Amino acid sequence: MKRGQSQFMSIGVIFSIIIIIFIFAISIYVVTKFINIGKCADIALFKDDLQEKINTAWSSEIVDDEFTGKLPNGIEAVCLGKENPVTATREYASLKDYTRYDGNLFFYPPESTCDQPYTTIEHIETGSFRCFPVVKNEVSFRIEKGSFDDIVKIG
Repeated sequence: MKRGQSQFMSIGVIFSIIIIIFIFAISIYVVTKFINIGKCADIALFKDDLQEKINTAWSSEIVDDEFTGKLPNGIEAVCLGKENPVTATREYASLKDYTRYDGNLFFYPPESTCDQPYTTIEHIETGSFRCFPVVKNEVSFRIEKGSFDDIVKIG
């Protein structure tokens, strides 16, 4: 072995490896954030589509229709209402703290909602708290309004 040579990696090689690991970690973080932005956008689109459907029904004479909305992974149920349910459910137990706000539409579980666990949908009847299950990232419910009704019923 020649003089001045070492069997260990040089400082330059070690520094290069550290830089590569750092860049890799930052790229994973950025990709994760972009995926979460898409999830939050899906929730906002669901709210907008539902409000648009409700507004159309509200301004119509008679409506008996079905609404189907897409939601991101992780959301298990969409709940409506503000009053206590007849029987306590796990959804209500998790969302009851949010019912004191102005919202009448809630997403369960609230941890999967990009800090948007509730919203207010206008022109709907909010009776007892009830939930609709999300199946394969879709939730469906009936939208009804009679000719003498001034608000839309969801069932």
